[in-house]
Amino acid sequence: MASRYDLICNVNGGSEHKIWRIKVRVIRLWRSSYFKDNNNKPMIELVVLDEQGGRIQCTVKSIHVYLFENSINEGNVYMLENLSVALNSGKYKPTMHEFRMFFKRETRVTLVEDSSIPLYGFSFVPFVEILNETKDDRRLVDVLGVVTGKGNLIKFKKEGKPCNYVVIELENIEGGLKLRCTLWEEYAFMFLKHLEDHPSESYVVVLQFAKMKNFKGVSNTTYNSKLFINANIPEIEDFQMRLKSSDSQQGIQFSQLSDHASLTLEEEFLERGVYKSIVDLKEVTQNSVFVTIGTVKDIESEYNWFYRACKKCSLGLKLDGSMFYCKKCVTHYSTFVTRYSIQLHVVDETDSASFILFDKEASNFLKIPAYELRTSYIAKGGDKNRHPEEIDSFRDKKFLFKVQVMIQDMESIVPYVISISRLCFEDNIIASFEKKYQIEEVCSINSRQL
Repeated sequence: MASRYDLICNVNGGSEHKIWRIKVRVIRLWRSSYFKDNNNKPMIELVVLDEQGGRIQCTVKSIHVYLFENSINEGNVYMLENLSVALNSGKYKPTMHEFRMFFKRETRVTLVEDSSIPLYGFSFVPFVEILNETKDDRRLVDVLGVVTGKGNLIKFKKEGKPCNYVVIELENIEGGLKLRCTLWEEYAFMFLKHLEDHPSESYVVVLQFAKMKNFKGVSNTTYNSKLFINANIPEIEDFQMRLKSSDSQQGIQFSQLSDHASLTLEEEFLERGVYKSIVDLKEVTQNSVFVTIGTVKDIESEYNWFYRACKKCSLGLKLDGSMFYCKKCVTHYSTFVTRYSIQLHVVDETDSASFILFDKEASNFLKIPAYELRTSYIAKGGDKNRHPEEIDSFRDKKFLFKVQVMIQDMESIVPYVISISRLCFEDNIIASFEKKYQIEEVCSINSRQL
């Protein structure tokens, strides 16, 4: 007769004398210590998975490590019997289970063969959920995406200790959303070495047990996280197949990220950025980068809200007969990538000006990629001389802008182009910015004044 065991979803703290028995695969194992001395062995932490996909964290305390350290290995399936149950109250939670389990001296560990339990037990969180997160969430999440950008390896010292990280940008397929992912220390070196040793047209990444932070991205943790790059696992293979079938529509590309992409919004706008009001931006005589604040008063509909982009370099394409020509790549294409190029009229207490908002920041705010919005707009019979109503969500909203002022022709009436490289719409950061620079509310300014 088959042995009885409990499912993880049923584990609870209600029965004081219940002897829990679970059949699980160890999908992650690491050691951690809260002690400064050398008399205690680091605790063993496990995340285990059962046949129904339930996940729970288990801990072997320091005093019991010697009993179990040679009996448990990551990847194996075990029958675990007689564990205690407590609330899941750790700083970072690798599972969303209400409880966690602890090994006792009386706990029994039996190795079993069972292929019905998945090897990894991924539970992917949609990018939109992470991008919409407004607080410093303590849960650990799994993310999957194709790499569309990479920054340089950043080296610095913290309290005299050398630190290293690299920022990469991941994109999903269905939503076209992009997510910043910071890889620290060994994870950064692992990623860079893979790129060097295994050149590829695309890199699909899974970061399991990633930390979700309030800068609208994820990063690895010190101990828990697991990184997969173009690995031969079903989840990545399936993503690669879907990527190939959608590549012509979305134009997945791999670009070099600016080192500034590694800055949080607070660092970008409150610590590092140089502030200029709009009237001062219009007096700039050389190409420069500044931060400013303003309210969008109009969408300049005389300009198109999207452009046809090259899928390799993102430069605008020129229609040449029935083909599209890229001047930079010196290549003709039969298809193009739809990307945002929205002309916003922005006003502050000093003046107003036209700012151009491009694809990445527009997508992050609108939560819909340009190609999807254009397809929907056409299907609804939208007027080609107007813009979709979704873009009106910019109107009358206050933002912080990181802008590039590009001088075109000093003899022209409008000698500059102001383009937005980063957008902030978080109320707490905007309030801190206004307090820092003692900025007053916008008075009644003609919204079409130049």
